[in-house]
Amino acid sequence: MQSIKEIFIANTAEAFADLLEQIASKADQKDRIQQELDLSQRAQFWGADNKIIITPNPIPTAILRCNAERIGYKNIKNLWPKNFDTRLCKSILSDPALINTIVQIFQSNQGVKVSSYAVTDDYINLLRFLEEKATGWQATNLPKTKNPLSLVKAIDSKHGFRKIVASLRLQENLKLPSGFICRTETDTAKAVRRFLDIGRGFVIKVHNGESGWGVKIIDNDAVQKLARNKINDWLRELFESDPIWEFAPYVVEEFISVNKTIGGGFPSGEGHITDDGFVFDYNCGQEVTEEGCFEGVVLSNDIIPDSVNSSMRIGMDMIGNELYAKGYRGVFDVDFAAGQDGNLYIFESNARMTGGTHVYNIMSYLGISENKAYVISNDSFRYNMPTQKPEEILTRLSDILYPIEYQKRGIVISFISLDRPVIGMIVIGQNKKDARSLMQRAKDCFIEN
Repeated sequence: MQSIKEIFIANTAEAFADLLEQIASKADQKDRIQQELDLSQRAQFWGADNKIIITPNPIPTAILRCNAERIGYKNIKNLWPKNFDTRLCKSILSDPALINTIVQIFQSNQGVKVSSYAVTDDYINLLRFLEEKATGWQATNLPKTKNPLSLVKAIDSKHGFRKIVASLRLQENLKLPSGFICRTETDTAKAVRRFLDIGRGFVIKVHNGESGWGVKIIDNDAVQKLARNKINDWLRELFESDPIWEFAPYVVEEFISVNKTIGGGFPSGEGHITDDGFVFDYNCGQEVTEEGCFEGVVLSNDIIPDSVNSSMRIGMDMIGNELYAKGYRGVFDVDFAAGQDGNLYIFESNARMTGGTHVYNIMSYLGISENKAYVISNDSFRYNMPTQKPEEILTRLSDILYPIEYQKRGIVISFISLDRPVIGMIVIGQNKKDARSLMQRAKDCFIEN
């Protein structure tokens, strides 16, 4: 086997296993679990060459081969456990053959770096087990603290992150939305009435929701239609609509009217923390639906004004240095809202890899600069036909796959679901018009003649 430098564990579903296992509808549960399992294929873009990617089940050979040929990846090997489960690290521990392979990789490649999508109980248990089996390797995203998981959960939770940001001295135009941390449904109703009394829109967030799941947005128009004496009934209906609302505490904060010309209204910054300190990676825009659901990111130098970029960087540095001091290690992001009032609001953080990590990584690998490209990702591209085989999908898109005519433009397929008519893609255009045109051409490829 060729030299291996990194092992990535794509535990995307495991990161949200507690939530996924609470979904009452088996059909809904299966679909959400499959969505997270499909996203694990994005691990092929983490890092660079000479790596092992461990996923819950195999990444389709066709997409691995296609991306290796077109992007130029070298020495990438995909491994997976014999019996997969939502909790990938638990499945790895239950597979002696796979454990033996990992140990052999450690023994043959001194200094291998191990990382994962997220730090979980199961990931920590796996690391502890591997420490007993081999030396000479290191986990790069395990916090340097007595209780790593508690720190990760504090940063990752809506209420925990609010407390961290509230402790910082923010510059004048960096704001934390006014709001309340609520432990019960009764407390949440009281907070809602506070905003209702001043005619101000509000947002309710469950503390551990993700990608818009566990978020209820009531804007400044919708709030006028709510009756104060009906709030308890309205809230009870909301809390009964999805089991995610069973996971207190909640954050109720002011609705922010955003300037959508700035990163889509919700710009985000990402960085990572090593033993040497915080490293800023990039700022991006986000593709977010009206309901607050995340669809993808946008990277280009013309989507965020220099002044906002500067404020985001200041905020990222402050938060990154604070997290470093607390012992956090690994990737994290900070989501902002570009207010129409000119302020930049700090929303929340994801203490893990994100929907933009693989996009930034592939741009870095290909040497694509935000100054010379417009890059869009879509993690939920649903085509209107029965589920297609990977080979068929790649054939349909063949004319627009990266690189088109040896130019640094085209579409990179980030995942292909074998169970749903859904694919992921990264669209690399020379400018906004080019990127949006390529996205439309991709949609047209799935229209039957």
